[in-house]
Amino acid sequence: MSNSANAQLEAVIRKFGNDSGAIQHAAQHHLSRCGKRSRAKLTLAAAKNFEHPEALINVAAAAELIHEASVVHDDIQDRTSTRRGQATVWKKYGSNTALLLGDHLIAAAFRCLGASGCRHETLPGLVQAMAAAVSRASSGQLQQLNLHTDSDALLTQYQTIARHKTGSLLALPLQFAAVLAGCDTRTVDAAQRCGEQLGLAYQILNDLQPLQNAASYAQHEDVVDRVVTAPVVAAKQLSEAKNIFAHLVNQPRLRQLAHQRCCIWVENAADSARRDASWLPMPVERVIRQFIVEYIASPLPSEPLPTRLATVNPAPLLATANN
Repeated sequence: MSNSANAQLEAVIRKFGNDSGAIQHAAQHHLSRCGKRSRAKLTLAAAKNFEHPEALINVAAAAELIHEASVVHDDIQDRTSTRRGQATVWKKYGSNTALLLGDHLIAAAFRCLGASGCRHETLPGLVQAMAAAVSRASSGQLQQLNLHTDSDALLTQYQTIARHKTGSLLALPLQFAAVLAGCDTRTVDAAQRCGEQLGLAYQILNDLQPLQNAASYAQHEDVVDRVVTAPVVAAKQLSEAKNIFAHLVNQPRLRQLAHQRCCIWVENAADSARRDASWLPMPVERVIRQFIVEYIASPLPSEPLPTRLATVNPAPLLATANN
């Protein structure tokens, strides 16, 4: 994304995001530090052949505003204290303000989309795609809050949650591109499935990051708060230990085995995304394949298979099905 496009994007995000009345200070605080803008970049790259650049800036900004809303809401439920080097909204202004700011950002995203100037016939499809993505992300967040290590079909539940919570908002740029390209419902659905598989792979890679620092792993918030991440799901398949979190902390070999299994899941999700991408217009498919190279395949660490744990009784690997 060019410097000019980036400046336009940030201006639109702040125009709609900061127009928030009594919660303006909280909005300005949160939006003062931007993330990677991955969803905006994906929107602009995937849809650049199908709509005017100025209209696309608003569409990309809408995708980011929805993501920012999810971040603010997630931070409340996860009790995250800092984000992007500063206090989270709930920590600085309280949970009530953060909740209302998240609601405002959702509304701002739809206002931004409505003011985009996109072709009139595409707006209903864009709105429906974004509304459905918000619903799936909300469902995924609630499912995550209720997920425990003793749940039945733990891997299937984890994958469903990751596809909904992370994948739905990553799929949105691809759905936007398909709608703007005038694709039929089947193709838009393929864009959704593709993006959700990318989200699954992206979430697993994010879950693996704490394992890179064994010395501080026991103090990581995911371990302290007993969050069911991908390594925990893998460890449950590999070990019958009752306290799987303590076992992961104290058993380096189990961490290595869990790490390797997670990498296989990432590869499976990327393969599924490539298959679904083949249904999409060629420019969109090329962008997806490049995204996989840059954000999934390149960061994917390679670990040698360690000596098998004596107590390990591994379960069969499950494919990342599109259910």
